[in-house]
Amino acid sequence: MSSVQALNADYIVCYRMTREPRAVRLKLWEPSPSHADAPQPYLYAVNYSFRTLTAAEQFLREFLLVNGAFDVPDHSFPTEGAIAILPFPTWNSAES
Repeated sequence: MSSVQALNADYIVCYRMTREPRAVRLKLWEPSPSHADAPQPYLYAVNYSFRTLTAAEQFLREFLLVNGAFDVPDHSFPTEGAIAILPFPTWNSAES
């Protein structure tokens, strides 16, 4: 595994979509790279509700692209998954 692949493997966003009678729930979380030092096993976790599966998948796709994912499908996501992302995709050199 190259260093770039190893770096990417350390940064993932996990998701789970759950269909309910009147909504689709989308949970997103980023696992902590170092569970030993973290008070929780994730850096953040958020929950969203959408009226349709299409809306949930569109939001998930945009979220993943903004956070540095590549080759994100337009639709037909599995109900649960983990996507590799780039670390710090929205930072620029002036912020570091």
